[in-house]
Amino acid sequence: MPTSALGCRIHFLGLPVRIVILLTAACAVLLAGALASAQMQTRPQRLCITTLNQAGARIANAVAGDFARCVKLAGKDRLPAGQTAARCLTADTRGEVAKAKGRVAALAAKKCVVEPDFGPTAASVSGMFAKLFSAKAVFGPDLDAAIIRASADQAAAACQAAVARSMARIAGIELREFNACTAAGLKQGSITSAAGLAACDGADPKGRAARALRKAQRIARRKCAHTALATVFPGECSGAAVGALFDCVRPRVACDVCLAMDAADGASKVCHRFQDGVANPYCGDRPATSQSVARQWDEELLAAIRVDTPRPTVHARNLFHTAVAMYDAWAAYDHTAVPYVAHESAASTDVEAARATAISFAAYRVLSARFARSVGAPRSLPSFDARLQALGYDKDFTSTTGDSPAAVGNRIGAAVLAYGLTDGANEVDDYADTTGYVPVNAPLVVKNPGTVMVDPNRWQPLTLDVAISQNGIPLPQTQVFVGSRWENVKPFALTRSDPNDIYLDPGPQPMLGGVGDAEFKQVHLDVLRRSSQLDPDDGATIDISPAVRGDNPLGTNDGTGHPVNPATGLPYPPNVVKRGDWGRVLAEFWADGPKSETPPGHWNVIANLVSDDPRTEKRIGGTGSILDDLEWDVKIYFAVNGAVHDAAIAAWSVKRKYDGVRPISAIRYMGRLGQSSDPMAPSFKAEGLPLEPGLVEVITAATTAPGERHEALAGHEGEIAVYAWPGEPDNPKTQVNRPRWLRAVEWIPYQKKTFVTPAFPGYISGHSSFSRAAAEVMTRFTGSLYFPGGVGEFVAEKDADLTFELGPSETVVLQWATYYDAADEAGQSRLWGGIHVSPDDFRGRITGSQVGIAAFDLAARYFDGRIAP
Repeated sequence: MPTSALGCRIHFLGLPVRIVILLTAACAVLLAGALASAQMQTRPQRLCITTLNQAGARIANAVAGDFARCVKLAGKDRLPAGQTAARCLTADTRGEVAKAKGRVAALAAKKCVVEPDFGPTAASVSGMFAKLFSAKAVFGPDLDAAIIRASADQAAAACQAAVARSMARIAGIELREFNACTAAGLKQGSITSAAGLAACDGADPKGRAARALRKAQRIARRKCAHTALATVFPGECSGAAVGALFDCVRPRVACDVCLAMDAADGASKVCHRFQDGVANPYCGDRPATSQSVARQWDEELLAAIRVDTPRPTVHARNLFHTAVAMYDAWAAYDHTAVPYVAHESAASTDVEAARATAISFAAYRVLSARFARSVGAPRSLPSFDARLQALGYDKDFTSTTGDSPAAVGNRIGAAVLAYGLTDGANEVDDYADTTGYVPVNAPLVVKNPGTVMVDPNRWQPLTLDVAISQNGIPLPQTQVFVGSRWENVKPFALTRSDPNDIYLDPGPQPMLGGVGDAEFKQVHLDVLRRSSQLDPDDGATIDISPAVRGDNPLGTNDGTGHPVNPATGLPYPPNVVKRGDWGRVLAEFWADGPKSETPPGHWNVIANLVSDDPRTEKRIGGTGSILDDLEWDVKIYFAVNGAVHDAAIAAWSVKRKYDGVRPISAIRYMGRLGQSSDPMAPSFKAEGLPLEPGLVEVITAATTAPGERHEALAGHEGEIAVYAWPGEPDNPKTQVNRPRWLRAVEWIPYQKKTFVTPAFPGYISGHSSFSRAAAEVMTRFTGSLYFPGGVGEFVAEKDADLTFELGPSETVVLQWATYYDAADEAGQSRLWGGIHVSPDDFRGRITGSQVGIAAFDLAARYFDGRIAP
């Protein structure tokens, strides 16, 4: 069986030898599995397949006959009263379609005693062959409008009728030859799968179809010689010459036949006929969408990220490099914009179509290579293939030679992939660390109380019995620093004078027992305080309206909100919610994005929502001409993803340099030592947790007495207790774990028990850096601080949108007036989630701001040609 029939095709464009070997091995596995599942059919099974396909051909012939008859009768005004040509096609006036369909069930009962392993069923044959002729490709979308009455133009009516008859005749011969081919192949044993059946499409061993085509062409020359074909056939063949009319018509007929056979036999065949990688004609109905091709590929990328291991650094890079591929393909057909990697300069008489083609091939090549080894590859790669096919492009067109848009796109994709092999990310080895990083602290075993640390200011990996990412992908039980080498990755707009230093240095974090000791303790106390407030039934409420929240000076939470919505001129209405619901929704919504597309991907989702809003005027910077959707999308992805890529490099460089501890380690460590507030009181230790009544207390015999607040902690007198969220309930879909007193050495963040904390140091916050960088770009790109309409929202439905536990108890609507407000909330959410402290957040915001401003400024120079090629 040919590998092409199994969909196992390898494209070597720009791939290193190591990856080619891996892909070749994967292909061999697929091929072996397919060969194992392919089966030669028994004689009764072969009889069933051929009988049903022949029955389908009879249905198709009846439908085709009706088509020719309806066109003829409509042209002569002889249709029954009130019937149109379009209705005639489905009316089955002579009952021949119904009669042919009626025979299918009887034949199946008689001839299909042994069900075949593949091929048609009675239902698929009846359903699909009955839909054989759409006629839209030749007669246009409105058959009734296209029909010309003989009373108005006899020659034109005769031409239409003759062509319709020839179309029906050709379809019948195509089906007969298909059935002859499948019958022979089944008997010989060369057809052992649905793909083998599909290979018979277009078979014409005795030249019958070719002779029918020549005859049809002769009839067309005779019958249509004195007609205006653009009027007679207003569909896709309107520009054909009379002498070559069926060179255009025949592929459209073949398309309908192929689609019917493919659906009936379940072969999943691509029915397009391709020319230079582009469907000509496009076979079937294009999927209805108003989205640009760039947007469609961005959605494909986001979907692939959601089913892959959530590595923010890696996916920020994937987002940027895919955006580069699409931008460079767009810029290849522009006289002003400067490409980033692939400096192509192409020309086309149809620039819009050429750009769509080049962008699609470039994006497809990058995505297919980048996700070839991902855990989600079994879902993502077929989705990429399906998207390319739906757009009308041939994934097997791998040529990089010539000026066809597909070849241009292939070259650009190859150039971006080659660039990625030299950018310092170590893609070939799956981004493995080669810098020798080793954590100074032994892993914290989360299920065991407390922790032991060599340096309490440095990161400590976690060990879990079962480790699963937030999108459900198994992880190593003991964490490894994800992105430890990212300071070596080539950025977009970041610069540094010292190649041995990091790009943006915020200085060290507060240190326990060192500079910033008091701040260190207080910011961890703040995390505990938020954890204690994750109770939707504690009676506390909070107004989260933009009227009172947001408008923070950079790197603070000191804002007092916005007095007026600039879009309406009215004050923002109050938005009072339960504090415990708000904190939980905040932590989960911003965790990795609402669908786990990681923080960089989440800002692509936000950009797409803004782009979709009808109130958005698509002018870069709010000035100049309005851009079409494709140009807007290509450029916003280039700018936003350049920013989040640089944010990953800047933030992870800081993480690597300062190796900052996470709250779970710090709180457990300080809690194990004791309290640091009163040297004269029991359990004092200078590096212990500060005491705060009702939040952090020493467990005593009095407090563990029956009925007292620490009763459940009896036996642990002298230890430190914290009032906090106790961890994920047994059944998160139906239960809520409200805060209670627990041992400080057992404290856990508001996260799933199989995740707990990300696998990299805390300082600085990636969320804060990504979000502020993207917000800076969105503000500058749209020319407005504000979301369209003056407010952005996310609705968390009651008891539906939380996954760590049941909730929220009431519907919560998160609201942000500006992109900065949303970015600040993303940073704040990590404190509610218990995985960052405020210095991580604030300094991450400041870093992100510098990154975003630089990224937009550089992107704008590429857009308007101010940068040297």
